[in-house]
Amino acid sequence: MSHLENISTSELRTALDDVDDVHATKRLMLAIAYKQGVAQTDVAEWYGYLRKTIYNWLHRFEEEPVRDAARDKARPDRPPKLDREEQFKVAQLLRDPPANVGYNIEEWDIPRVQRLLDEQFDVTYSRTNAYRLLSKFE
Repeated sequence: MSHLENISTSELRTALDDVDDVHATKRLMLAIAYKQGVAQTDVAEWYGYLRKTIYNWLHRFEEEPVRDAARDKARPDRPPKLDREEQFKVAQLLRDPPANVGYNIEEWDIPRVQRLLDEQFDVTYSRTNAYRLLSKFE
């Protein structure tokens, strides 16, 4: 085994107990699988990642403390498209049925959230970011 020689499975499991982020959980799970003898290629296939991605994450576990390696790196933030007041208004709108703003559907969906943001706030959100916004305010 060329990776994780100085990290114990119990250390990885302890870190797994402490995380609440889905990405950190996956990284720790794949590291545990690798540590237990599963090949990088198999881990990549199980989790739907490229083998190179698995290699990079295993390398991070060797270079950084386990908890830090499992978490996403901090990225410089872009300024938000919506200011605090607008975010508050969006939260209020998404907590109410879509019919309250004239949409003929029972529950919010991603395309409708994107449309709401475009029509009422003049901003464009990707499907992923619209989903995050909807999840955050539901």
